[in-house]
Amino acid sequence: MPAPRPRRAEGATRYALLIVLVLLAGAGGVVAWILKANRDVPALPAATVAESGEIHRDGPYADVTRLLLQARHAVAQQRLLAPEGDNAVEWYLRVLKQEPRNQAAQDALRELFPFAATAAEQTIGQGNAAEAQRQIDLLSRADPTNYTLTMLRAKLQAQLQVADDQRRREELAQAASPKASSHLAAPSPVAAPPAPSVPVAPVPLDPAPDARPVAAAAKETHVSAPASTSPVLKRRVEPYYPADARRTRRQGWVDVRFVVETDGSVSHAGVVDADPRNVFDRAALSAVERWQFAPGTRDGAPAPMEVRQRIDFRL
Repeated sequence: MPAPRPRRAEGATRYALLIVLVLLAGAGGVVAWILKANRDVPALPAATVAESGEIHRDGPYADVTRLLLQARHAVAQQRLLAPEGDNAVEWYLRVLKQEPRNQAAQDALRELFPFAATAAEQTIGQGNAAEAQRQIDLLSRADPTNYTLTMLRAKLQAQLQVADDQRRREELAQAASPKASSHLAAPSPVAAPPAPSVPVAPVPLDPAPDARPVAAAAKETHVSAPASTSPVLKRRVEPYYPADARRTRRQGWVDVRFVVETDGSVSHAGVVDADPRNVFDRAALSAVERWQFAPGTRDGAPAPMEVRQRIDFRL
């Protein structure tokens, strides 16, 4: 009985080697068929190869990834709205021009908008009306319905009105200057020789004719253009304290900016800054929108005016 075991093992080994050889032969046939098929594939025409490349190229930064890198670089250098053609907002807008649904560009523009609006407001304060208008137009492309645009346009318009009034005053002063100088240079009239004295009966003086011109002159000298006045708060609604903040004993503040309309109501209320963020914002805006003011005036007439107010939340 011990003798047949080596023969059986030898037979199994030969059978395994045969299977390996068959597999190797099959693999070689497959490789040869693939190589032959690749040799038989015809080359594509030059026009077809060209059409399979990029469809649109717009300068060196046409690629969306490069546009995003340029935008982030501009943000890092605080070039949010200027210089023209090389600022963060314009780079992100170029991304959206190629990919209107690019989420990274949409989120970045939404986060940058408050800071870019502050930069535009600073440009208005510097008196550069043309640059301020360009920046406002650029912001309107990023978010055309944002309430901040209304306030920026109103502030720019008020500054333009002030500059126009100043220009008119200077023109009037220049026009009056030659008249004053000619009046001073005119020769004084020569006094006529005294007439011979003739006795005249005394006549009682009537003070009324003299009093009327003096009163009229006094009235004319005290007339002045009415000055502008700021809005005055008449009714203040205190904000509610958020339940989560009260439970965790959190305190903070919110800076709110809004417009007081000619009827004393509040419009376009928005948060400028807050600490902590997104905790008391809703409560502050809800309260401010119900405030009532005596409207501010400009040249004696009610006019919409921007107001900025800090609201504290303390336990």
